[in-house]
Parts: sequence; structure tokens; C-alpha cells
Amino acid sequence: MSNPSGAGNAQAKQPGPNSKDPAGQAVAPLQAVGTIPKTTALMTQSIKKTTTSASLYDEARTLIPGGASSILRWASYEPYPIYIDRGMGPRVVDVDGNEYLDYLLCFGAMINGHSHPRVVQAIKDQAERGTMFGTPVELEVKLARKFLQMVKTSESVIFGSNGTDATSNAIRIARAATGKDMILKFEGHYHGQHDYAMISVEAPPSVAGLEEYPRPLPYSAGIPSLVLDTVIVSPWNNLRAFERIMKRHRNEVAAIIMEPIMSNSGVIPPNPDYLKSVKEIATQNDALLIFDEVVTGFRVSPGGAQELYGVTPDLSTWGKALGGGVAISAVSGKKEFMELIGPGKVSYGGTYFANSLSLAGALANLELLSENDNHAFKILKDLTNRFMSELPKIAERARHEVCIQGVPGMFSLFFTKQKKIMNYRESLLIDWNKYKLFSQILLEKGIYLHPDDYERIALSTVHTVDDLEMTLVAFEEAFRELHDRHVN
Repeated sequence: MSNPSGAGNAQAKQPGPNSKDPAGQAVAPLQAVGTIPKTTALMTQSIKKTTTSASLYDEARTLIPGGASSILRWASYEPYPIYIDRGMGPRVVDVDGNEYLDYLLCFGAMINGHSHPRVVQAIKDQAERGTMFGTPVELEVKLARKFLQMVKTSESVIFGSNGTDATSNAIRIARAATGKDMILKFEGHYHGQHDYAMISVEAPPSVAGLEEYPRPLPYSAGIPSLVLDTVIVSPWNNLRAFERIMKRHRNEVAAIIMEPIMSNSGVIPPNPDYLKSVKEIATQNDALLIFDEVVTGFRVSPGGAQELYGVTPDLSTWGKALGGGVAISAVSGKKEFMELIGPGKVSYGGTYFANSLSLAGALANLELLSENDNHAFKILKDLTNRFMSELPKIAERARHEVCIQGVPGMFSLFFTKQKKIMNYRESLLIDWNKYKLFSQILLEKGIYLHPDDYERIALSTVHTVDDLEMTLVAFEEAFRELHDRHVN
């Protein structure tokens, strides 16, 4: 999901042994569907090839909580995460010299692949001129101009450092604009690491209650209970429930924030006209609609999901593929709301916001994406469609039941009997362990996926048809091996 990594998505989706609900009652870990025996041979093979990663992780755990500066970089990996040394194009190489085709792509940020020569050169050139100044720079004007040329639904844009910066400031702008305090978010959606966003990212039904009116649940220890009084939660893709919840809180909601394509519980597209209806209800209730496009922006289309579905929100947040590998985010939207930023009004700023290195890298990245009439997005769409059409056939030949769904540039593969997954609660009914084993088998074949099934399989503009064919062969082999190993 936009994550606890600061780079990326939600934490591992199962509550830990010490998790508690808002009332302080213990929450039992969710049980995965199906069981997987210990894969000793597979694990042993991996350990032999990754001894340097093992050594680094042993030392890291003595220095860094958990061993890495993001829970998502270690929590789902067994027996330890792989340490990556370098990347070029669609490939990465670990510290032991093993090479992988990369479909994590830094949670989707590396839209033009790793170490793209033009992005690297832009950063080098700027580094020689200065990395940051704490003053306005011309690059910021150039990037804003380029951003607004591509995101035609926005009238104004301002830059930050990461997705958390963007969503926290967008919510603040909405509260200032409406004079109201409450926000509405959706179960399973992730909007960064600030308290108001970290509600019901995980929401086990046993404690979240009825889908029609779910309880808000903290995603982390350390969130004040008072925060829960200002955040209400709705199920995704359920317009009837959303309407009822908004009626209950008429005149209280300042902002409705959502992933316009649910991306942090796997890829779950909106129902037909769902976004349009949410926008209409938001307007009727004098609430601002915020699209969190940190994952989808500059990936599913030049103007994000809002262009893809033809729905214009009041405010939007951006990250990941905006920078293409540099630390940058953005808030954009209608001028009447964006111009609330200023002294004595809405505060906005940060020492590393719009630093020159990030601006230079992001500008080169967007220039690449927009060349030849946005041809990069056709590449992403064609590659995704090919994957999504071939994988079900491959899975069926190996006698696996899967659900594959996605949008241009990213997709998810779920082991489940469900034909379609529409929301967070349905996403709980997948076989987590089977996917984790599948990702381990693929890793041995040189295909890098995140072992958490909620993480998207992402594509870049530099993945080729040959890469795709090689990957499909590896998937077919992995499906067959998985069938032999898996115990239902």
C-alpha cells in the first residue's frame, strides 16, 4: 500500500501476536487459507546463494530496529531479506552477485527502470551545481510546468519529499477549506505514516464489525485514541454503505480520501461509475474529495487514475513514479484550495522539500514518460495486458485457481477460488502462504517479487517483450513446482 516504508506500502497484513483492538482486546492473527509445509530444500538452496545478505542482516539487526529502516523491507522475508547492490534497467543484482528481473521496482517508483542514463545524468549535472539551497530554484518552476502539462485535471501543484508529506498536507488543506475536522477513508487503503492515515489499513472483521458500518481501527501502537474520533471508515466499492455513512455524518466530513484504484490490498479497480458517484456525494455534503495517486500517478496514465476514469478530485497527492527514483511528492488540485497555503493560513514546508537533486531527477523522469506523445504509457499498457492474458492460462495448466486483476502498469496475482476481488474484506480470503512460497520459487529462477501478496507486481517502460517471455517461462515452471510442493 502507499507503505510504512516511507518508500512504499502497508506492513505485513496480519496482526502480530500482541496486536490489540481500540478497546484493548487482543486481536488474533488472521489465518491464511491453506497450509504450506516448511520448504527446507528451497530455503537451503537460497541460503547457499545469499551468504553475504545473511551476514549483513545479522549485523543490521544489532544496529537498526528490525534490521532495516522500513518494516516492509524485512517483515515478510524468510529467512532474511536479500540485499540489493545495484540495478540497471529492469534488473537488479544482489550483494552476492545474483541477478533478478525486478517486478518490485521500489514499490513502483522506478517507472523508467533502474539507473536510467538520462535520469542519472540530470542528477549528476545538478549535483555539480549544488544539491540544495533552501531557496526557490528554476528547476521547481520547470517541474511544475511539466507536471501541469501532464496532469490536466490540476490547476496548481506544490512539492514535498514523500507520500506522507503529501497526504497529511492535503488533509490539512481540506480541513482549512471546509472548517470541518472529520475525514473519511476506506478499509484497506493506505495513505502514509501520519496518525490520521493509519486507521483501518488492516481491519479484521472480528474487531472491525459490520461491513456496512465498520469501526475505525488503529494500524499502529502509539496513535492517540482521540484520533479515532475524527476518522470514519467505509468499505471500498460499496456505494450503498458509503451513502449511509455520509448521511450519518452529514455536515461533519471535511475530506474523503481514497486510492482511486485500490493498490495496497492488491490491485482492486473501482466499480463502473463508482468514483463519479463518490465525487457527487462528496460535493453534496460540502466535503473535498482527495485522490491519493502516490501509487497510480504517472503509472496508469499520464494524468493518473483521474484521467483514466474521467473523474476530477478537488485535491490529489503524488509520489513514487513522479520521481522515478528520487525522493519527491506533490499535492495538486484546484487553485481555490491550493491558494490557501500561505502565512497565517495553511502552513506548508520542509527543508528537503523541492530540493534541487530531486527536482532534476523528477523532471528528467517526466520528460522520458511524455516523449513521443506519451508512448511510454502504451508500452506499460501492452505489457500488462499480455501478462494478464497469459498468466491465467499458465496457472490453469498447472491446476492452480488464481484471480489476476490489474490496470495499466501493475497487477496482482491472488491464489483464490474467487473470480474477482472487490474490496479489502474479500482480499482476506486469499492463500497468503501459497503466494509467499511461489515468490520464493521465482526468486530462485531470477524473478524478484515482494513475498507479500498485497504488494503489486509492477512493470517499467524498460521491461521488454523478451523479458516478459522469460518471466512467463519462469512463472510456468514455478506454478508446476508449486503444485508439487503445495498441500491443500
